[in-house]
Amino acid sequence: MSKKQLYPLKFKSIPKERVWGGNRFGTAIGESWVISGFEEESSDISNGYLEGNALYDIIETYMGEIVGDETYKYFGNEFPLLIKILDIKDKLSVQVHPDDETAYDRHNSYGKSEAWYILDAEEDSVIYMGFNRDMDPNEFYQRCKEGKVEECLNCFHPKKGDFFYIEPGTVHSAGKGLVIAEIAQICDVTYRLYDWGRENDPKTARQMHHELAFDCINYTRFDTDANYIPATHRHEQHILTENPYFKVTSLDLSDPLHIYTEKYESFILYCCVKGGAQIGEGGCTISEGEWVMIPAGYSDFILSATQKGTTLLEVYIVKQEEKDSYVAEEEHHHHEEGCNCGCHDHKH
Repeated sequence: MSKKQLYPLKFKSIPKERVWGGNRFGTAIGESWVISGFEEESSDISNGYLEGNALYDIIETYMGEIVGDETYKYFGNEFPLLIKILDIKDKLSVQVHPDDETAYDRHNSYGKSEAWYILDAEEDSVIYMGFNRDMDPNEFYQRCKEGKVEECLNCFHPKKGDFFYIEPGTVHSAGKGLVIAEIAQICDVTYRLYDWGRENDPKTARQMHHELAFDCINYTRFDTDANYIPATHRHEQHILTENPYFKVTSLDLSDPLHIYTEKYESFILYCCVKGGAQIGEGGCTISEGEWVMIPAGYSDFILSATQKGTTLLEVYIVKQEEKDSYVAEEEHHHHEEGCNCGCHDHKH
């Protein structure tokens, strides 16, 4: 692949059939992987001269020009985030994700910190997020076995634009009638704890992961103030989360923004959640529901709305802190060897 000038990249989604899924967009029954950088399941570019090429291969060719030099040092050819759209017709399993250390030891994988941005919600939609009080592990185990889990979880009735940050160890689930943009580390390891009775029917039963999950759970009361931002509590440019893995900002494009790409030292993702936007004069446009990646080596540009009331999500990697040589060597080995543990079998 010969190198040419880079440009804003769009991607072909990877559909994933799920037992809880709807088919609202006609592209997937439940889940769409909008941007995936796994070597074995890498998103294909859908625009420009790189159309049809896998993201993993593009990073292998362009390296830091795509993701940023520091990011490339730590993640190699794997894109560090996994972006999904969840179209939820029935309840997700009650689940939890491991942290980096646990996921690496068990699955040769990164852990899973993730964020949910609510793209659409019905009036009676529900999100279950974290414990509503400090929880005893034995009590929670019994609740999982007896089907009484929801009594000890926080119950939110989300609205369009609400945002949740889900740290590893946070027990969570979601009910019907939701469309969610999920931003996460490059990890698809999920431990199921309870499946709303589906686990008792041979036609719908999926594996539970109690032995793996229970030492990963954060049993303290969920910190709502730190991890939940209602749409009504935001201002024009609001940082939704800035954690060690990614930063997410909500941008209301009332006025054009000059984006100085060199200040980010990272790729930038934009998702149009309302309206439409244009990247540069006469350049790439995105409409509601679309994602685009700005390569780290792309030049400065003006980000402007093409419709009144446009809102975007901006996502990028905050510069990684220096790691000791042993950790760097171990992560490099992970990139070279890949994950052979079958961890992708543990789905939502």
